[in-house]
Amino acid sequence: MNNSERAVTPSQRAQQLSRSQQQTTKSATAKTDELRADVLQEQVAVPVMEEELQIGKREVNRGGVRVSSRLVEQPVEEAVRLREEHVHVERHPVDRPVQPAALDTFQGGTVELVETDEEAVVAKKARVIEEVVVSKAVTQRTEQIRETLRHTEVHVEPVSATGRSANGARGYEQYDADFRKHYESGAYAKSGYAYDQVAPAYLFGYQLGTSQNFKGHDWATIEAEAGKAWEERNPGTWEHLKTAVRHAWDKVSGRSAS
Repeated sequence: MNNSERAVTPSQRAQQLSRSQQQTTKSATAKTDELRADVLQEQVAVPVMEEELQIGKREVNRGGVRVSSRLVEQPVEEAVRLREEHVHVERHPVDRPVQPAALDTFQGGTVELVETDEEAVVAKKARVIEEVVVSKAVTQRTEQIRETLRHTEVHVEPVSATGRSANGARGYEQYDADFRKHYESGAYAKSGYAYDQVAPAYLFGYQLGTSQNFKGHDWATIEAEAGKAWEERNPGTWEHLKTAVRHAWDKVSGRSAS
């Protein structure tokens, strides 16, 4: 043991060992961080999106009824019979003796006859002859809303360096040209479907054709189950798109010429 080793006390040796351990730990942590950074750089996030249906209500003016009233004057005529009295005075020459009984009236006096006439008296009386009642009746109806919701499906398959999946099947992208040719030459393009609308059906048929669960089966055997699985995610579209699914199935499973 040399003099330098004797000069180092146990406390100093412990401090040296602690510093050495701290440096080793820092170095290991730095390497771990570098490795984690390398791993994170290789990560790819594939978003899976889905549309949801939101239904609200709003009031819409559909027109209505406006009721107004105005005063209308209408001339009317009606005939009425009126009675009139007229006093006539006539003098007739007479030559006869006065009877004794009439002597009592032989004195002055006055006799009056009054003429009376009828005249029309006009009065107006208002009467209600009709009522116009305006009201609103509220009813409810059920409207069936039909809409198409979109969502993305992510299909994960291991691909070897030869461009084939782990089970030996060709990758989906190698069928893309054939699927596009089938789309353009078939009824889909003529009926107005975009290729992006039909592509999920080709992908679904590809997945069926590469699945080990359906290996060795024919289309008649799996059609019902495939249609049910498709309708669960794409309600009401199986009948329109099953031709594309069948074509991809035939192509991938080898039931049609390559």
